[in-house]
Amino acid sequence: MTRMRPAAWLMAVVALFLLAVAGYALLVHASPQYYWTQIDTGVYRASGSAVRNQPAMLYALELGSAKLPFTYTPFAALLFAAGSSASFATWQVGLAVLTIGLLPVVAYLSLGLAGRPAGLARAAAAFAIAAVGLWLEPVAMTLFFGQINLVLLALVVGDLALPHRIKGKGFGIGLAAGIKLTPLIFIPYLLFTRRVRAAAVSALTFVVTVGLGFALLPHASAVYWGGKITRPGNKAFHLDNQSLNGVILRLTHAGPEAHAYWLVAAVVVGITGLATSILASRRGHELLGLVACAATGLLVSPITWSHHYVYVVPALVLAAYGPRRLGYRILGAALVVGLFGWWPVPIGSQGGYDPKALLLPRGLLLLAPNRGNNGAVEFTWRGLELIVGNYYVLTLLVFIAATACALVLTRRRLTPERAALALLTDLPPSSSQVPNPCEWVPGPGWRSHCEATSDQRKLCTR
Repeated sequence: MTRMRPAAWLMAVVALFLLAVAGYALLVHASPQYYWTQIDTGVYRASGSAVRNQPAMLYALELGSAKLPFTYTPFAALLFAAGSSASFATWQVGLAVLTIGLLPVVAYLSLGLAGRPAGLARAAAAFAIAAVGLWLEPVAMTLFFGQINLVLLALVVGDLALPHRIKGKGFGIGLAAGIKLTPLIFIPYLLFTRRVRAAAVSALTFVVTVGLGFALLPHASAVYWGGKITRPGNKAFHLDNQSLNGVILRLTHAGPEAHAYWLVAAVVVGITGLATSILASRRGHELLGLVACAATGLLVSPITWSHHYVYVVPALVLAAYGPRRLGYRILGAALVVGLFGWWPVPIGSQGGYDPKALLLPRGLLLLAPNRGNNGAVEFTWRGLELIVGNYYVLTLLVFIAATACALVLTRRRLTPERAALALLTDLPPSSSQVPNPCEWVPGPGWRSHCEATSDQRKLCTR
């Protein structure tokens, strides 16, 4: 029996990816009211128009068809202003195509962080991950709302995937944070994983975006940075806010003590999660570090809508290609898809299970009773409803705790070869992105280290 060549595998999974896209397009065409509102795209376009016509009113206006406030940075509004003259239909199609097109790119970069070599086999795996990723709830809801989550994800993953010799490494994370603040958590991640130059580039890039905002939108910047940023709004307790703050607001019925509880929880989880991600990276598990850092940021943010969980795509790569044993990979991928997939479940008009409702692809979160952004039915949850309605947060907490325990209980010693390569490239000794030394400029001290043993000398001179 002959094995399929990588090129044949690539063609097969590209066809699978296109089939997944076609299936999504048919679903949108059949039920646009459920899958194609694109209300956030309308807000982006309207914010750009506001910058051009009423810049001082940017954060006071109700934008788009849904009459929503603008919650991104002034720098983001400046970027949106560049395309605000285009039609809404152009924005819709353009953002949807960009989001779908970035899926295999993010998967390919994530596979590289997982240690998979470049080539046709990795490209085939990327398209397979993308085909599944399109039908995960955070990605599907990003398309539903017309969000830019995949663009920000691509900036972060692409930045971390850059070789350490690239002087501009860190720019993507700084730019993403300048648009939406959540990626800021990756700056201390870079710093404490000994990528000081990349952390400095990220911080400088972010500061430049803030400065551009003040220079071109002074009043809007004063409003945003002067207090708008700290007010999550009066809908933060609703189901879709899958952050620690959302859980605490639901448990306390948005009581006055909720903010204090959230601050304590955010500090504890933030320190624990960031330390876990740093330790993972130092042990050589770069993709695990990325996912753990992203999970920490999602948890501690005041508002994390379910569609912000697009880091589930690199998480799927981690599950499917991280563990050495096939059984663990199958189990991990099944858990990610099972928990975050779009499943045909009967959901009532007010949320919750309704056997008489249509079987439409939905996220399992909706099995918890809710009324969208209307009412406060979340305050009435009991028992299993509390678990279902908060399970995104619970999943991330379990993931961080399990990762921390596994890293503490296991030790990975560096071989002399990895240590030599680390010094050769000026990388952290545990970095997973150790390149071929023939492609790199030797770092300080490489000669004396390579003279230590014959094995290490071979590595430095091959």
